[in-house]
Amino acid sequence: QKQSELSSLIGKTQESIASGKSFSRPSEAPSSWLEISSLGRKAAIENSWLNNIGRAVIMAQQAESSIDTMASSSIRAKELVILANNETLSATDRSVIALELESLRDQVNKLSQAQNSYGGKLFQAGDPIEMRIDTNVLVTPSPNFQTVAQAINIGGSTSDLDTIMSEMITAVRTGTPADRAAQLGRADSLVNHYSNLLASQGLLVNRLDQQEDRLQKSQLTSTERRSVLENTDVSEAVSRFQSLLVNLEAAQRLYAKSSSTSLIQLIR
Repeated sequence: QKQSELSSLIGKTQESIASGKSFSRPSEAPSSWLEISSLGRKAAIENSWLNNIGRAVIMAQQAESSIDTMASSSIRAKELVILANNETLSATDRSVIALELESLRDQVNKLSQAQNSYGGKLFQAGDPIEMRIDTNVLVTPSPNFQTVAQAINIGGSTSDLDTIMSEMITAVRTGTPADRAAQLGRADSLVNHYSNLLASQGLLVNRLDQQEDRLQKSQLTSTERRSVLENTDVSEAVSRFQSLLVNLEAAQRLYAKSSSTSLIQLIR
């Protein structure tokens, strides 16, 4: 019986070394199998979160780039409004300034209506898109259209981007000095609006990068743990194999010796 048990263990050890797997059936290592199954489920969930993060990062970076351009455009618009308030300028000079403001208005309007890399609106009207990146954690890759181009705080009230830019253009082209002076505060509000949006978007991109890094480290740890549970430690298996061979040889010698001894000899 001892020889049979040792032969079976030797066979399993040989198979473990050849296959690289420490066990071939769950019944051989129930606790390891349960942990491996749990690690597999965890990896599948984290993969779905990583996929969401990948999509969210693309959308968030695209939104960040667009908002950055809008912020730069608002700064340039402020510079032009300041320039237009120089009373030494002629009507022709102000007409040129108004033309540049019109170009900026067209640019920011197009950016606010841009599509994302997946064919939808980058700044979606209504409720913004949310993506899950962890248990009970949802993120919004990009702000909605209302936040970007409609609900802009101007001196305690709100106005939309196109109206603000159109009023600037009208004040520069045909307005009075008082009309042009009034646009300075509105230009400041526009700059502040897009600067704040850009800062928030930058923080979101950083948060997504950090979460992606955390999940990748978690998956690496799980992979290493699964390898420990599942894969054969070759040096340990070879050592065990040699020990089993020694034990088998000893058992065979003992059996051979005892089988050649008669009952009479044992009684004597």
